[in-house]
Amino acid sequence: MNNSHDNISDELLARFLAETANEQEIAEVKNWLDSAPENKKQLADFELIWEKTSELSSNHITVDTDAAWDKIRMQMKAKNPAPENLPDLKQETITRELPVNKKFSFPVWIAAAVSVTILAFGWFIFKTQSDTPEQIQIATTNNTGETTLPDGTRVFLNYNSSISYPENFSGDIRSVALKGEAFFDVKPDASHPFVIDANGTMVRVLGTSFNVKAYKKELVRVDVKTGKVRVSKNNKKIELTKGESAEVLNDTLKSMRADANIMSYKTQVYDFNSTNLGDVVNTLREGYHSDIRLSNQKLAQCRLTISFQKEPLDTTLSVIAETLELHLRKEGKTYWLEGSGCQ
Repeated sequence: MNNSHDNISDELLARFLAETANEQEIAEVKNWLDSAPENKKQLADFELIWEKTSELSSNHITVDTDAAWDKIRMQMKAKNPAPENLPDLKQETITRELPVNKKFSFPVWIAAAVSVTILAFGWFIFKTQSDTPEQIQIATTNNTGETTLPDGTRVFLNYNSSISYPENFSGDIRSVALKGEAFFDVKPDASHPFVIDANGTMVRVLGTSFNVKAYKKELVRVDVKTGKVRVSKNNKKIELTKGESAEVLNDTLKSMRADANIMSYKTQVYDFNSTNLGDVVNTLREGYHSDIRLSNQKLAQCRLTISFQKEPLDTTLSVIAETLELHLRKEGKTYWLEGSGCQ
């Protein structure tokens, strides 16, 4: 059987989706995905066709695959202009999540059905790529920002963050790419899942609200406020519901309870319940984007139960200092909480 993807065979991709590939083959697919951004989109297209053909598992079909390949290639060649006459096409940057945990066998007839279907959709895919919409990027530096995507989804960006998305969503999924941190309030659309590429971690939803933290050189973290979210990395996945969270470390997904203050950079609402002062300071530092420090490490063990509703930082720190009988000092742009410790 012939190739329909540069430098990698359809058979290998099919084995990868069916989870029948060996370790060497899995590594080959991953290297191919990392070699060029457009390869992730090719795999996503391949997966879509794979899913559409999986329903054939109840019908044993014998296919002359080589003849089918030759016949459809000739049809596409007649319809498509020569490569040198093609107009320049804008490359699509949309990425889609990798498949995980598909438990079924891989008989030869499925490979044949998948390959024939891929060729049948070839012209359709070419036309779709040629109509790729413009990509839009929204970025923040020392500020937060809010934007509404073409489907009505609202996105609130934290400091030093950016989101890329198409001018118009088309196809079966709504794909965006995030660098940094953002809170998403996704417009429900059961027939068009919403997919976020967060530094290689895929977050997939239908309609819900959640926070994604994906700064460079930091763990990717997802906290769910409402609804259900699926987080996946390579061949691992986890589903989260309201009040749940997950951190991604390489190929490991760690489940935990959501941090009640993880979205405070957006809401400016803080709720601490017998929380160590060290953790309180870290939360306020990230939420207010300010330099807040303790004069000694003994203070980090002080416990605090208190809430703040959109208070200025000076007021928040003054209340904390008074509650714990500490002294608040400001030196330039740095805030210091000082004291000998807590009883």
